[in-house]
Amino acid sequence: MSFIFTHQNAEMQLDKKHTALVFADLQNEFLTETGSYYPMIADKLKELNVMDHIEQLLQCAKENNFFVIHSPHYYYPTDRQWVAPPGAIADYLGKHPKGFVGRKDPVDLEAFVGSGADYPERLKPYLMDGQTANTSPHKGLSCQSNDLIKQLRMRRIEKVIIAGPVGNLCLENHMRDILEAGFEVAVVRDAIAAGKNEEGDGYTAAMVNYRFMANAMWTTEETIRRLKAVGTE
Repeated sequence: MSFIFTHQNAEMQLDKKHTALVFADLQNEFLTETGSYYPMIADKLKELNVMDHIEQLLQCAKENNFFVIHSPHYYYPTDRQWVAPPGAIADYLGKHPKGFVGRKDPVDLEAFVGSGADYPERLKPYLMDGQTANTSPHKGLSCQSNDLIKQLRMRRIEKVIIAGPVGNLCLENHMRDILEAGFEVAVVRDAIAAGKNEEGDGYTAAMVNYRFMANAMWTTEETIRRLKAVGTE
């Protein structure tokens, strides 16, 4: 009989002082119908009510004064100077006729508002409140190219709750980096989406990997309950 991993680790315990919520890719490209990436994950976004759950998590974090850190995905015109061959998804998005999370310049917001790189309007009150740390952009899948880990370290964070629309790529790679940096990580399983290819379902693949690696896998409802329980500390 083949071995099936069923081990349950000790329950991840939150405390307000050392806990942060981390999101990746809360941008129009992924979360609105006009986005370049949206068609790949639209079914799962709708099935799990991902957008609603992300907003609920953000609202809970703000109401209970938890740190929120967001890792956006941007590319600039100078990134077109790259000559190294990209992987499959990067090659597809790089050739997309509508473009993908493009910005004119790191300090120039011309044509940014309402673009695929911009945040969905309903999330802007949370992401642009002057308290959320929107990091420098990740240029690939992971947070190795931005300041996310630095933002966590400088706040003395130890426990991270993560969510975002690209569960099998950017979010999974962010989780791996955060784990490798020594943090505990809980994944909010219904605030995550993923696409499919001819090999199978990216969401299922992500959940399988999260189950092996994460300290916890919670629903949005359970996450909010846990946050509120320690929110008065």
